[in-house]
Amino acid sequence: MAANQHHYRSLLSLLLLLAAVGLSSGVAAVGASYLIKSTCSAATNSTWRTPYRFCVRTLSADPAAASAKDARGLATAAANITAGNVTSTVVILNELIDSLQNCLTMYKMMNGSVAGAVEDLPAGRVDEAWPKINDASYHPDFCELALMEGGTNKDPMREENVGNRMLIGMSYDLIQLVAKIPPR
Repeated sequence: MAANQHHYRSLLSLLLLLAAVGLSSGVAAVGASYLIKSTCSAATNSTWRTPYRFCVRTLSADPAAASAKDARGLATAAANITAGNVTSTVVILNELIDSLQNCLTMYKMMNGSVAGAVEDLPAGRVDEAWPKINDASYHPDFCELALMEGGTNKDPMREENVGNRMLIGMSYDLIQLVAKIPPR
């Protein structure tokens, strides 16, 4: 399965690169067959208005499409490319869900620690509040770590993690001052 994931990720990366180059370049793929060029030309007038350069570059880069004998062969190759891309996206989403689940666990723990500190501070239990805030201060970083280790290179929690890291750091520092705990 790991080999398939790597294959699908490599294919996805290639397709994205080809799309970027194809959309920015004014020249169609030099080695594209007449079948690919004419089929892609026709596709530009179809329902989805497939961009010509994207179509030509994507199909020309795929061995099955490049050796296709007719439009059905190109459609089959395009469907196979799409299947690989979709499969890769499912893998990425599953990894992201796992990473986000780890973040959720971290933030639930952080929530409990901060809630305890919020109860302790007004009651004058500064010495009890500080360790709770200290414990909570690590959780945004653990969430970031879970997202980095997830292998998706996507962090939908970045803004929240940065904001919470800043707020928990401020709380930490203020309680440290009130409790007269020397900086570490």
